[in-house]
Amino acid sequence: MSTTARPRRRPGSRGGNSVIKGPTMAHVGFQGARHMHPERLPSAKRERTLSVRLFDTNEDTLESMDNQSSNVKILMVNGLNMNNVSEGIVERMQHLQKLDLSENQLIDTSLPDSFSTLDNLVELNLSNNKFTKLPPSIKKLRNLSRLSLSFNTIDSLKGLEKLKKMQVLMLDHNKFTSVFKDITHMRKLEILDCSSNNIREVGLDVRFLKNLRELNVTKNRISVLPTDVFQLNSLESLKAGQNQISKIPMFNMNPQHCHCLSEIDLSSNVLNKFPGHLLVITKKLDISSNRIKTLEWSKIKKMELQTDKDLYVEGNPLTFPPTDICECGLKSMVQFFQETQLNLKVYQGMKILVLGAPGSGKTSFVQTLVDGQSRLSEEMYEKSAGIEVSDMTFENIANKPEPPPNVTVTKANMEIHKKRLSVHGKERSEDTDDEVSSNASSSEHNKTLNLCIWDFCGNPFYLYPHYMFFEQPAIAILTFNMYTYTSDKFDEMVSSWFDWMIAKTNKLVVLLVGTHADKLKKEKMKAVCNEVKAKLQAHAEKQRQIVQKKIDEITEKPHISQTLSSQLNAYSLLLHEKFVVQSEVITTSAAKNTGYETIAASVEMLANDSRQFPHVLRPIPTFWLDVESFVEERGNTMVVPIVKFDQLKDEIGEKFGMKHLLNTILQYLHETGKVLWFSNNAALKGHVILRPAWFFDIFRAIFRHDLTEKLEIEVEDSFKTIVFEDETSGITQSKYDQMKEEFLAEGIVDRDLLKCMLSHLLPLETNGPFYEVLDLLLNNLDLGYLVSKRPRENGYNLDPEKDSMHSRKYLIPWFRNVPEPTSVQELWEPIAGNQRLAGICRFPKYMPPGLFEMLSVRAHRDKNRLKFLSHWGSGFHARHREEKLQIMFSYTRHETDNGTTLRFEFRDDHGSDPHADSVSAAAMWTILLPILMDFEELLHSYTGVLVERLMECPNCKMLSFIGEWLTPKETQGMPTRPCAECHEEIDTAFLAQPREKKRDDVRLNLARMRQKRRDALKGSAGSKLMSVQAPARHGRRAAIMPTESTLMARPSVSTAGESENDNETCDEKNPRRSTGFLPGLNAEEMTSFMSKLENDTGDASKSDSEADVVTPSGQAVGLLPGLNPGEMASLMSKIGNDSDKESNADSEMHNDSPPAFGVLPGLNPGEMESFMNKYANKTGTDSNGESEVDEGEFAAPEMGILPGLNPEQMASFMKKIENDTSNMTDNDSDNGLE
Repeated sequence: MSTTARPRRRPGSRGGNSVIKGPTMAHVGFQGARHMHPERLPSAKRERTLSVRLFDTNEDTLESMDNQSSNVKILMVNGLNMNNVSEGIVERMQHLQKLDLSENQLIDTSLPDSFSTLDNLVELNLSNNKFTKLPPSIKKLRNLSRLSLSFNTIDSLKGLEKLKKMQVLMLDHNKFTSVFKDITHMRKLEILDCSSNNIREVGLDVRFLKNLRELNVTKNRISVLPTDVFQLNSLESLKAGQNQISKIPMFNMNPQHCHCLSEIDLSSNVLNKFPGHLLVITKKLDISSNRIKTLEWSKIKKMELQTDKDLYVEGNPLTFPPTDICECGLKSMVQFFQETQLNLKVYQGMKILVLGAPGSGKTSFVQTLVDGQSRLSEEMYEKSAGIEVSDMTFENIANKPEPPPNVTVTKANMEIHKKRLSVHGKERSEDTDDEVSSNASSSEHNKTLNLCIWDFCGNPFYLYPHYMFFEQPAIAILTFNMYTYTSDKFDEMVSSWFDWMIAKTNKLVVLLVGTHADKLKKEKMKAVCNEVKAKLQAHAEKQRQIVQKKIDEITEKPHISQTLSSQLNAYSLLLHEKFVVQSEVITTSAAKNTGYETIAASVEMLANDSRQFPHVLRPIPTFWLDVESFVEERGNTMVVPIVKFDQLKDEIGEKFGMKHLLNTILQYLHETGKVLWFSNNAALKGHVILRPAWFFDIFRAIFRHDLTEKLEIEVEDSFKTIVFEDETSGITQSKYDQMKEEFLAEGIVDRDLLKCMLSHLLPLETNGPFYEVLDLLLNNLDLGYLVSKRPRENGYNLDPEKDSMHSRKYLIPWFRNVPEPTSVQELWEPIAGNQRLAGICRFPKYMPPGLFEMLSVRAHRDKNRLKFLSHWGSGFHARHREEKLQIMFSYTRHETDNGTTLRFEFRDDHGSDPHADSVSAAAMWTILLPILMDFEELLHSYTGVLVERLMECPNCKMLSFIGEWLTPKETQGMPTRPCAECHEEIDTAFLAQPREKKRDDVRLNLARMRQKRRDALKGSAGSKLMSVQAPARHGRRAAIMPTESTLMARPSVSTAGESENDNETCDEKNPRRSTGFLPGLNAEEMTSFMSKLENDTGDASKSDSEADVVTPSGQAVGLLPGLNPGEMASLMSKIGNDSDKESNADSEMHNDSPPAFGVLPGLNPGEMESFMNKYANKTGTDSNGESEVDEGEFAAPEMGILPGLNPEQMASFMKKIENDTSNMTDNDSDNGLE
């Protein structure tokens, strides 16, 4: 009940009827009255005052309310033009729950301090006042749930941390630039109105507002909406019209599980691509007044059965479907597509890669190109890192003849492309008579060219992470700022970017674009363009001369070896591979929207050039489009949109059939930017990334040039939903700061910090998605490796136990910028005089960024058996786990040019003891080669890199030998080679891997050969076609074959007859080889064999016993396993006197498997049976003779070749076995090793 307050009587009046005449003072609301005039009732009930609305705030008015103030719950004092709230109002209304102070003249100091005592206040309206900041007194109102600050000039919300019960927050028409970071604690918030402000980003913190039902961000300056907005489970209405939104990201969207919004308003933005995927999650989608030209059928067709949805597209420059169809609504669009889909043709698009130095205007260039009108980027936060993806379409692309043969710019031949286009795109060359592109018929016209534009951030920090995504075929657009250009900035703005691109691939198509043309006069602009053109020619000529000089050095030699021939071929490819550059600098101005017609014309011309882009503008089969839609939908429903290639192949085969076409279809999707599938990368070709933009965001979250600023976060309860390694939720500010400083200073990231960095991209309530991404980053992308913090010590253990639960930190080499520790030289210098193996890889022109970092991660892998001691910005220092070796890899940049030298060195680590046996060069090669092969695999992905491989002379320490680890055949056949500097004869074991190590990949091939050997012996053991003696021999061999664990645990031998595990003996329980035992011989057989050798030898030559080249397992050339030097000398002397005898090897078992325990290394099964039969049964079975060795390969010891024996020595050895077996006893064969 409400009534007007009664007029109060004049104080001291004599008559009872004297009143003060004037306006009404207040409206008062009552609660509890049962009658309009309860005093007339027999039992009147006293009314309780519920609400009061004041029309003035005079003291008399307030006094008249004293008798009712104790019960007032609602007070309205709006529209009175007050500039101050008196203490009297506050003191009288301590039980107040709702207060309306809107439409007054209140300022920042208008609210008294006692205002904070209104503990029961739940709703406060301060709209339409003159506040410029939050009044301090309201920050303590803990029970406040509804607050309106509309129509003020407030620019910050900081200080509301205690208002955790907020449900409705009205902030419209203020000057806020950021809101969401300051309200993440308001977990009960349901309605948020931020319209008509200066907000530039919604921010990732919006994901914490789980109960938000209505969000209004209309009329701001937002350019990107994060996926987290659309994934708020309670959201019903999203209004984001009248902003600068240019794209809507794809996101995990399973229609069966996601909620449905009542409306999404994206009207009056700058969208150029139809966000049809939003139709799945909303009943009403308003995208009117944007820049959308086509509506994709793949998005519309999903709505066939969902006719209750509304789509508003008015005010867009639509070309397809027709405007009149679109105006009739979604049902008409669906019907139109169903009728025309059979005649609809889709043509393959292409990628555009935009690069340039910071400040070159890339983002403004891209936005203006895509939007078709002037767009000046303000380098907003979202645009400052990583790769941004945009889409655009060129309509009405008619078939055109191919351009004349291009006079191209190459590293070998810097000639200029003669095809010229004017600045305004009107002057076009017409002297083209070639045939039209083979991928389209002459009857086809008005094609649509879809472009996927990748805008690469220009900060040098990204030169490494962006290499992965710089792939061909694509058009590269290099931008530079003509206004800030000077001659000394040419390298920074232009030439360094060409070097970066050419190193990855020298098959380039480049458009050189000068920006900020509106800031220069025509004469100045012309001068800049001419200078850049001339300097680019000179730079290319200089690069050509570097390559030509290398070619001349080789061709002038009297003899060209296999290695030199291989280098000559590589240099020739670098010289003749061509990249096309637009003849003239294309000048543009985003401010005036000029020059973009020329860009469009150039892209159109190149798209029709089938020599450069044979697949672009070819018709895409309907089947491919169906697969494309399936892949897109599959990616949208995945939390982690990465799928194994084989799994995707099975899914597509089951749904569509024709699995054999998947490779071709995926390559098409990769070339058009729809998926990422690195088919030429051995580590990544088994994975398909279904949402490239999501993967870019993963990289952006970790690799940022502004990481210090990015990680400045006040944790509070921001990460409470994350499950951390200690199985707790949430993280303290001190722990977060500690992890942050560790990452920034040491380049070592804690797993918990990595979860925080990726929290906006992955659901981290469980660890599954996180570990799936982490595995891809570490094991497939060589991002980093596991380390641990040393307890109670400074520093880190760079080689923790793999199963250690305490190791949850990762060293990321790209962030590791610490200097070389002093401890490195303390360990390295004392062994400077020891035996060493050293070489370099020299990059005269350009070393790709990140190459060394990826090599260091691969070197750390367990297969290389290295224990890292130190890792600094330009090198790492390690020890080998088995051999006494120290290893160092490091790189230095040349001071005089852009070149870089990568050096590797192995040093014997036996100290200064003169009696200690040094690790042989061949043992060093055994360890070095797998690392070098990994390095060569990494180099293989950089087709434009010029690299020289050199080895150091161990005598004069000069780089006087060519590195021949890829082509070692010639050097392997020579015992020594002369040094060109010191003229000493150098043992070739220090220059190339010995012949016994013929294999492409030491570890992988070794495991494969072991498996083959076991399979072969297992099969022969069960044969029923052998003679009477054969079963015993096969059974014997089967019995002495080791298990897999025995093979893998077998110790390596550094010197003849010496195991590194000195305390181990060879007994029945430990069947490992020891001094005096040939593999495959029992004790009696060994005694007989040694007796034979002793009775039939002359004096051993000293040189034979001191041979220092070892096999992969550590066996020295000239030293049979199990023989000490004296015994080996005797054997070698005997062999040396009969080396002219040869025998034939068993070619069927050639290169089958490595030697196993119980089998003589170098003998195939047939030869082994003959050997054992001669010793056990006194038979005279012929041996199989000489084994031919392909010296060019790099492999394990061949079957038929004893380690340490060349083919002639092997033939002689086998012959002596045949002719000298009469001293063996019959029972020898029964005493084999168990």
